[in-house]
Amino acid sequence: FFFFFFFLCEPSVMVFGKKLQVAVLAFLSYRLVRGVGSRLSGKAREKRRLEEETELVMSELLHPHFPRQAEAGDENLAPDGAAEKAPDGSVSARLREIERRDEGTGPGGQDSGMSPAFQCLSARSKNTFIMKRLRLLKARVDEDGGFPICAVVNGDLDRTLLRFLMAAEFDVETARENVRDLKKWREEKGIDHILRWMLPQEKVKALRRCMPSSYHGRDKQGHPIHLEQTGHFNWEVLRHCSADDLVKIHILAQEYQSRVLFPRASAEKGYTVDSMCNILDLRGLNVGVLSNLHALNIFKEVQKIDQKYYPGMLHMTYVVNAGWVFRAIWRVLKVVFPAREQSKLRLVPKGEKGLEMLREVIPEEHIPKFLGGSCQCEKGCVSGPLGSGEEPSDNQQVMMDDLNEIRDFFSRNAGREDKYIQKSIRVWCEDPKRKVKLEYVASETVMVSQ
Repeated sequence: FFFFFFFLCEPSVMVFGKKLQVAVLAFLSYRLVRGVGSRLSGKAREKRRLEEETELVMSELLHPHFPRQAEAGDENLAPDGAAEKAPDGSVSARLREIERRDEGTGPGGQDSGMSPAFQCLSARSKNTFIMKRLRLLKARVDEDGGFPICAVVNGDLDRTLLRFLMAAEFDVETARENVRDLKKWREEKGIDHILRWMLPQEKVKALRRCMPSSYHGRDKQGHPIHLEQTGHFNWEVLRHCSADDLVKIHILAQEYQSRVLFPRASAEKGYTVDSMCNILDLRGLNVGVLSNLHALNIFKEVQKIDQKYYPGMLHMTYVVNAGWVFRAIWRVLKVVFPAREQSKLRLVPKGEKGLEMLREVIPEEHIPKFLGGSCQCEKGCVSGPLGSGEEPSDNQQVMMDDLNEIRDFFSRNAGREDKYIQKSIRVWCEDPKRKVKLEYVASETVMVSQ
């Protein structure tokens, strides 16, 4: 070592020594960078594998020929007004099937406790890493007291947890912590009961007049469509409604969507529908919205709530009549959207080309007339100046009727256990034309047709 040191210190070899030092440092730097890069690329490969496995599982669940487990007890629903009761006379068969699914009872083995759809997956899908992580997350959530029943879409806990797992970049502990936050938020804010909440009528009229929007049918895959004329939003609404009112209205819409529209669409399509579409008409949008700090703050708060407590519920957003103003606004607002959500934005060209793009994914009768569709809305596709004004649009009226029915459920059964009401709401929303009455026997629920 000393010989080598003195050798390098000789004037004749100083240049060689410096070059050697540079070479050694370069080599060490290369190994360090390569090691870090290898670890990063390893994580990227793992994430990509989990994403591909998720696509595999979802492709099976959404395939039209995927084997569906029959809904036990459907044949016992009596449309002629006769009482619907299970053989033991205690609980209607449909409610018992929902209760069995919610509680996760079932045959033994690794599929025990999985939803009916997930039990029908192929062996290849069941043995993927994503399914192993899903089962682990489910066990962790059970240790923490379970998942809030009102936040389980269509009674399919596995699909609901899968959305949280994907939003957490497939990290089980992060997803578990997010579920804990969800439970705390729902309890503190009373979200389970928000479908009973109502704005004063004068605020409702201001909301319809200033913020033209409505649900408007479904796309071809069953996703409910939220339609709004964003370009005609009038922030004069803040003179009538507080920021808290607007945020609470948004949460109400999210709960109505997940607890009524998704189960209704799922019953019709035969598989769980748990995401929605947006159609945003930006005609009339001006850059002045960027100077409205109240509007921007409300938007950011709403997006924060959606990403944290309703993850993965966006299927696609179609933006029509977008101009340079949208691009300017998007540069400011896109920072609140995860990369996965940003990829779900589609700019619709103007004219016939754009209409054809919409027709590829949305039935003609669910494309609004003002975009070239043939919907049959009589009052208007949305409220506001170009629609039904202060009065409810056609689909807003449907939503109002649904919410009134749900409020009636609660008022007729004040003081009863909420979980039975929630399960019964899910039965009712699948077939809202069939009037339902709830009767309570001890801690059980009997549903009979009126």
